[in-house]
Amino acid sequence: MSSDLSDIAGQNTDQLIQRFVAYALRLGYPWDANEKIKIQLKPGMPEHDSVVNELKAVARELRARQPVAQVRPLYESEHRSVRRFASTLLATVDPDLAQAAFRGAQYDLPTDEVVDLVRRARTPPPERPALAELTPDALVERFVDASTRLYATRFLCCFDDPLDLEVRNGVLVDVWDAAREIKARGEMAKLAPLMDHANVRVRLNAAMACLGIDPQKAGALLDAIGERGEEFDMMDAKGAMYRWRQGNGVLWGVV
Repeated sequence: MSSDLSDIAGQNTDQLIQRFVAYALRLGYPWDANEKIKIQLKPGMPEHDSVVNELKAVARELRARQPVAQVRPLYESEHRSVRRFASTLLATVDPDLAQAAFRGAQYDLPTDEVVDLVRRARTPPPERPALAELTPDALVERFVDASTRLYATRFLCCFDDPLDLEVRNGVLVDVWDAAREIKARGEMAKLAPLMDHANVRVRLNAAMACLGIDPQKAGALLDAIGERGEEFDMMDAKGAMYRWRQGNGVLWGVV
């Protein structure tokens, strides 16, 4: 690829989009073993800096034009590297979709799945029936739903946006309201199988709730997540085990 940037302004938008994709694929996505384009330019390799400069120049021109309809497919590209660069260099074209693309690239999930998860995180549980009116099995379903919504909050900006953090805190209340009702019914054993659930946050919450009935399995799971996991997951798992080992023990009024 030529490092001559003088022709960028004269190219039509479709040509710039193609050029953006080609540069993004050449640079690749760090640590992505599944990227279809295996030949990647990395810092220190010949041509790396020139390709980065060309990518940035193309992005500047695209930002100036704001071609929303043509940029949106970049946020949803099958290639993680394209999603990554589009979500950062072209974030102003469609900020909400760009944020979903950024989180999707980070967690290796399709952008549309992240959009659905964000929507789910922001959707509160139904007011009726009340928890006291639910059967034990329905309470477990409510616990799983709230835990899944808590998982989805990792795709919000909880560290930077107070409103997103408020959403997360509200979902936490939903999780442990359901758990407390399950405990009040004497049905905590129904949460134990959830320690093998496919969703990591469901497993984590179930392990926290089950420390009192299966401390060995629950503790091992929490220790593992505390060593390697999403930031909030790690903090919650470590905090739970610290309190448990200190003998303080009360976790959200459940343990």
